[in-house]
Amino acid sequence: QCQAVPGDYFECGVNRGGSALFTARVMEGSGKTLHLFDTFSGMPTTDPVHDMHLDGNFSDCSLEEVKSYVGHEESVVFHPGLMPATFAGLEDASIAFAYVDVDIYRSTLDCLEFIYPRMSTGAVLLLDDYLRSTCPGAREAVDEYFKDKKEIPLMISSLQAVVFKL
Repeated sequence: QCQAVPGDYFECGVNRGGSALFTARVMEGSGKTLHLFDTFSGMPTTDPVHDMHLDGNFSDCSLEEVKSYVGHEESVVFHPGLMPATFAGLEDASIAFAYVDVDIYRSTLDCLEFIYPRMSTGAVLLLDDYLRSTCPGAREAVDEYFKDKKEIPLMISSLQAVVFKL
């Protein structure tokens, strides 16, 4: 659906690269770039008020392992480090699809603040863990961000939410 929408694809929160590999395969031949953002060294500092995850969770894979698994070097760009700093240089980006799976409040809000204004009309934003009880900060950040937007996150049965940019 997003291949006809202007812009590239963004994935925030890559972990081992399963969804990144899937996305890279789906977009083959589209001429689009898949930008992957993650620390590739585990969860950043978390906030016990909003988050259940702990600093360092998901530290059991490396950037090199994920690069090897995902492949598609011609259309995938890795941005290792902490968001929002890793968005630097992409201020003029146009985004057709974004998948945000960062699990915690601050990172989710940072992603939304950067990505959403750059999404093209018709673009799709998939928000992982929106209804997952172990990620209350993710839902808090989404609800806070969209409270004054015309678009409304739609809950789907996979415990995710999806937003279509109008």
